[in-house]
Amino acid sequence: MNALQVAIVGAGVGGLALAQGLAAAGVDVRVYERDPGPRQRNQGYRIHVDATGNRALAATLPPAVHRRVVETACLPGDLLAGFDSALTPLFEQVFPVTDPDAVNAVDRFAFRRALLTGLDDVVHFGHEFAGYTVTDDGVELRFADGRTATADVLVGADGVGSRVRAGLLPDFEVVDIGVRCVYGKLPLTDAVRAKVPPAFLRGFCFASDGTGRGAGFAPVLFRERPEEYGDYLMVVFTGTPELLGHSDEELFALGPDALWQVVVEGTAGWHPAIREVVAAADATAAFPITLRSCTRIDPWPTGRVTLLGDAVHPMTPAAGAGANTALHDAALLTAALRDRGVDGLAEYEREMIGHAREVVADSRRRAEQMFGPTRTE
Repeated sequence: MNALQVAIVGAGVGGLALAQGLAAAGVDVRVYERDPGPRQRNQGYRIHVDATGNRALAATLPPAVHRRVVETACLPGDLLAGFDSALTPLFEQVFPVTDPDAVNAVDRFAFRRALLTGLDDVVHFGHEFAGYTVTDDGVELRFADGRTATADVLVGADGVGSRVRAGLLPDFEVVDIGVRCVYGKLPLTDAVRAKVPPAFLRGFCFASDGTGRGAGFAPVLFRERPEEYGDYLMVVFTGTPELLGHSDEELFALGPDALWQVVVEGTAGWHPAIREVVAAADATAAFPITLRSCTRIDPWPTGRVTLLGDAVHPMTPAAGAGANTALHDAALLTAALRDRGVDGLAEYEREMIGHAREVVADSRRRAEQMFGPTRTE
């Protein structure tokens, strides 16, 4: 049994994959999450899983957990397409489905629930991380309610606003690229399926009106539906605050119904099929997010504290690579800690940073293509 003790702050995709990998390797691992449960935060609905993500899942997850991910994933799609607001095709890429069991998209909630399989004694919800202190023989974690914990290694997997990163890299720069997204979803009843443009049910489609406003559509067609809901179409509307007609203070204060009305009004002159999809969406499911990205990722002196996923390389969703890069990190860090313990952290950080730099740069390039010029400071 490996005596190494690892504390992970953040029970997102990357943190849970790392926990699964370390637990399977016999490492004493604990995950601390500030939310009271797994469904408290809106971060999106559908996650694209690419070859990098699939390799990482295979490398970190025990067979039973991996099977659960496959069973609850979406049916694989085969299309990436772009349109103007009149639904005139602008580009199309078809990816033939050669493996019907492939995982190329997941519902965020179903995916997270699958990754929690077997981790009841590992994941501790209701622990808001406040800070840490490196000691002679480890790391002491402090939580907002006064509780503490100790570990040999602390991993910050706590997202773009990482408090672990704030302690480790206080000068790390994260920029608001100037784009806001309003997420929503349309339940796919038989009647709705008959009206949705067929391309929207085959994969990710993005339509734009040439002004900087755009809308993405992506199907979530379950192999095994959750008890809580069924198949749906993810709808996400994008634009600057100016194009959305609301300041951030106004936009983020709107209730779901009023927020979705922003999308209805923003697509008012678009193709009737798009307007019909937007009008039929579940307005109560709407929420906004700000798109952010790091500007650079510099190495730091290796110690007992390290970072994973958006905590170290936040990126735009334009390349569909954020979750996959976090999973890649989890696989790298699992192997490093399993094989070399604390001594493996330097190699992990070197490989992680090298990979992430390329992905972040690609996501910024694609964001420029999708949204137009974005902020860099």
